[in-house]
Amino acid sequence: MNKQNGFTLIEILIAITVFAIGMMAVALMQSSAIKGNYASSGMTEAVTLAQDRLDLLMALDPSSDPELQDTNGNGTNQDPNDDGIDDDGGNFGLDDVQAAADGWAANQGQSGKFDVSWNIAVDEPQNNSRIIKVIVEWQEKGAARSVIVDSIKSIEP
Repeated sequence: MNKQNGFTLIEILIAITVFAIGMMAVALMQSSAIKGNYASSGMTEAVTLAQDRLDLLMALDPSSDPELQDTNGNGTNQDPNDDGIDDDGGNFGLDDVQAAADGWAANQGQSGKFDVSWNIAVDEPQNNSRIIKVIVEWQEKGAARSVIVDSIKSIEP
């Protein structure tokens, strides 16, 4: 009797099928990772731009620099009873954003897809302080994305 050791054709076909299914799963996982990295890259760049602009605004002198004034007048004297609620029904002027006039903010970033704007609420949340709100907006795959970073700057009386 002649004994042969080895694999049959059916065993090899099953092994190749299992291997192919595993490789397809790895390829799908890799594709998902690339998409996730692309999305997080845009978010990271937007947060960096927002934080950079916020740092620049925080370093300015609030008593003399026009960048730290409420140019629309919407952030001043909207809470005369000092209850922390905007008596004009808004958000202490922080919804009325202004684009940068110095050319720095518009279309910044490596890909040029970001718009940076900000607004200042004067004497909010208390007298001698400013709320600084920086907004970065961009389009990604047809959807509007945004990052908002804000801070409070106190002013020496």
